[in-house]
Amino acid sequence: MFSRSAIGIQTRVRLAFNTACLGALTLLAGCDPQDADVVESGAERVRTIGESASFRGINGILFGPDGDLYLTSVVTPAVARIDPESGEIIDNWGLDDGAQSPDDLAFGPDGSLYWTDISHGDVSMRTPAGENRVIASPGVGVNPITFSDDGRLFVSQCFMDTNLFELDPAGEQEPRLIRDDLGPGCGLNGMDWGSTDGRLYGPRWFHGEVVRVDVDSGEIETVASGFGVPAAVKFNSEGVLHVLDSLRGEVVRIGDDGSKEVVARVQPGLDNFAFDADDRLFISSFADGFIVEALSPEENRVVLEGGLNMPGGLALIGSGDAARLVVADFFALRRLDPATGDVMGVVRDVIGFSEIGTSMSVHATDEGHLVLSSWFDNAVRLWDPATDSLVQIFGELAAPIDAIQFEGNIVVSQWGAGNVISFSPDNPEERRVLAEGLSGPAGLTVANGVLYVADNLGGALLRIGDSGAEPVAEGLDQPEGLAAANGSIYVVEAGAGRVVEIDPASGESTTVTEGLELQVPPSGAFPNTMLFNGIATDGETAWVAGDAANTVYVIDLD
Repeated sequence: MFSRSAIGIQTRVRLAFNTACLGALTLLAGCDPQDADVVESGAERVRTIGESASFRGINGILFGPDGDLYLTSVVTPAVARIDPESGEIIDNWGLDDGAQSPDDLAFGPDGSLYWTDISHGDVSMRTPAGENRVIASPGVGVNPITFSDDGRLFVSQCFMDTNLFELDPAGEQEPRLIRDDLGPGCGLNGMDWGSTDGRLYGPRWFHGEVVRVDVDSGEIETVASGFGVPAAVKFNSEGVLHVLDSLRGEVVRIGDDGSKEVVARVQPGLDNFAFDADDRLFISSFADGFIVEALSPEENRVVLEGGLNMPGGLALIGSGDAARLVVADFFALRRLDPATGDVMGVVRDVIGFSEIGTSMSVHATDEGHLVLSSWFDNAVRLWDPATDSLVQIFGELAAPIDAIQFEGNIVVSQWGAGNVISFSPDNPEERRVLAEGLSGPAGLTVANGVLYVADNLGGALLRIGDSGAEPVAEGLDQPEGLAAANGSIYVVEAGAGRVVEIDPASGESTTVTEGLELQVPPSGAFPNTMLFNGIATDGETAWVAGDAANTVYVIDLD
């Protein structure tokens, strides 16, 4: 089966684990360990909860000439080859192999593998001999990729730009622009070539439609519409068009007369799909990081397990048996049993169409709401976990990393502005700068009525007062999440893989635990805290997001 070491995640001791997790209904609930993993960290006993996905989101998938299933994962980052029957990872190429932020993939006529690096704007190839090189740089946002039957190569930008290009597979000619008016927000997403009519097919994410393009003239024609969020199209071996609807969590077959038939149902947050030589249908998820084979509209077979795949901020809500650990898991907000990691609820984001948006950090408010922050959306949200509904959104921020409630206001650390700001939910346009000139403002917390911020790049814990920020402790290794309890500030040092306890009066630091698998390297121009290492505590126990291990660490503070 799958080895975590293949994607840079160290294998930990695995106790009894329930692998019977088949079918759509089971998949919706998640597949949880009967007993949590246990790791030794010095004198402390540390365990992990929450089932870990194999990759940090799975994006493009495609069957190769060898019959194996290939995948891309932007955030891991990885281009991998897996056995579609067992899910075993056979090959895995990452940063050292030139896979910087791979979003989609295609095979050329000679068997070379091509992929798009969305955050970096490059298109790369790997020859059958194992040689890697960049063949074009059409710009950030380069996302879907496909070949025509006669070996012409096409890519489009989505989410960061909207252009459609033809590329030279050899990388000798400059990209040729086909269309620059397919937006807003996205050009085409997952594309395929129509062998019958010689046209390029692709979905328009924000338009709910599928179009075909004459790649020579640029002429465009709508062939199907009425989708929630069409994310990818593929033809099966009989030339029948299929469309993946990410918002509705289904794959739809399009008839010659335009009729629609749902052939697979999974859940929202799907990314792409692929047919094998026998037209077996496989589907990937960016929100949960799984791959399933659709056996029928009512049944799915798990190929790669999903679960926590980009855990960031953490918050405790409720008490007693109703206590929940909320995990900001980038494209999903998950509620876990804080003791067992059992999934008690999930709300998933589909870019541009979900109230929840993306979430990298989370904190509870006095009113029972949650404050969610997202540098990806440049927004902070107030969320009601009781009804799973949006209370209020605050946009036009500068890459917010963390946000909390303080003295009735919302306080935000802005990576893009190098500051910490405050505003009233009743008057969010009036923003006050509390601290500025920070190199990497990250985690926030409040202790005894005083506000603190971690400067991630500056390596410091700072106290924020009327005159700005002053250092409490320096020389920290990329501090991120903060939590206050027991008269101390608990700090996650992401660069060192440890948690320290700092006396806010003296600045004295004591190691609580170390050896944690933290800090996924940032992709492209994304913040250094791309996946936030959050921490929550009730004073007796601390929970820490282990982004590099796709897990949540539980630490006994006694």
